[in-house]
Parts: sequence; structure tokens; C-alpha cells
Amino acid sequence: MLSHEDVRQHFNHHDPFARHLGIELLEVGPEHGVAVMPLDARHRNGMGHAHGGAIFALVDMTFATVSNAAGYYCVNAQSNISYLEPGRIGPLRGEARKIRSGRNLGTYEVRITDADGTLVAVATVTGFLTKHPIPAEEASGGGEA
Repeated sequence: MLSHEDVRQHFNHHDPFARHLGIELLEVGPEHGVAVMPLDARHRNGMGHAHGGAIFALVDMTFATVSNAAGYYCVNAQSNISYLEPGRIGPLRGEARKIRSGRNLGTYEVRITDADGTLVAVATVTGFLTKHPIPAEEASGGGEA
């Protein structure tokens, strides 16, 4: 069985898109998790604020901090996101909490704030828990996905 630290390391090392955006999972747990993302030029839209796609990517990776904590891949089946304020100052911080989990489906809330503490977005994510375990031999790796 993988530890929460193994799961955290796995996603930090084996998700090339998240690495490209600079997203880092800080805390992985069955009830609460945290991820952060810098807010530099590659994350901004034409108005100079955090791009909605970058915010959504942070939502998805923050959802992973809780939904994958048991050591099995959980994939995003449905998301509902509300963009509340523009993200202006980085880094952006995502916090996820489990609302409910069943045998195959779970529901999670993700809140994104900027460095000023401004609530940028709130999302509700439904995840589908697969039967595929996160590989133990890759979890502490550092290799490419």
C-alpha cells in the first residue's frame, strides 16, 4: 500500500502537464489536500490575470490530492467551476476536501485562492475511482511519464 507521500511524489514526478505549469502537490490525504501553482506569464490571459484554463488545471491537480490518496487512480468524471475573481498575485493555492465518497464515485470541493487570499474559484468535482493502483515502483521515481 502506498503512503500519502508516495502518491504525492508520484504525481509531482509523473505528470508532465502539471510540471509544465509548475503545479506542485504539497499535501495528500483522504480528507484534505493542497496544491500550488506559480502565476507567471505562461499562466496569464490577455488581460494579465490568471487564465481560466490554468486555474482549471490547478483545480484538477488539487482534486487529485484527495481522490488518489488511497493509492488508486481516480479520474475526473465531471466538474463544475465558478470563477469568482481574477487571480492577480501568485502563487495560486488550491485546497481540496472530500464531500462524499462511495465505491466508485466521489465528490470533492476545490477552492482556489491567490497570494492575497482572494477566492478566485470554487469547483465541485465528481471523480471515478478506477481499479488501477498507482505503481509503487514509480511513486518515488523522478523519471519522465
